[in-house]
Amino acid sequence: MDLVIATHRGVDFRFEGLNLTTDFPYSRYVTGGSAGFEFHLRGIANDETRRLESKFYEALESWDASAQEHGAPPTDPAPQMPSNDFLAPIKANITDDAGTTYICIGGRTGGTGTEWDATWIYYPAPPSEAGTLTLEFTISGIPTAHSCVIEL
Repeated sequence: MDLVIATHRGVDFRFEGLNLTTDFPYSRYVTGGSAGFEFHLRGIANDETRRLESKFYEALESWDASAQEHGAPPTDPAPQMPSNDFLAPIKANITDDAGTTYICIGGRTGGTGTEWDATWIYYPAPPSEAGTLTLEFTISGIPTAHSCVIEL
């Protein structure tokens, strides 16, 4: 099974899975319940990801050394993980056979040890009458021509 759903700026991303039962805190988009679902993406390591990570960690060390040298909290913001710019535009248009409207209400990208991972949170959770969930993957709203149909 080919789980690569997008290639963005030289990095392939694969669909890692779905968590259909996610509780989340208050959101202005949530009206009535607090359950939704998450889908997970992961970048596939290659020469470009390794180069970008190396450059990032060098910048982070330099930023930290500068702060220690001055003996005060740094005034400049910390460097941002390069994966954030790659992952942020990759989302999905999600539908089901019950006609539910799903909204992406948040997510998270990157992190130490998960530099090329993303989790996107959608609302609401699929209703019990839905039999299938279809994810049509996009980059900046443009379809990637990859989709995944999940039997619920």
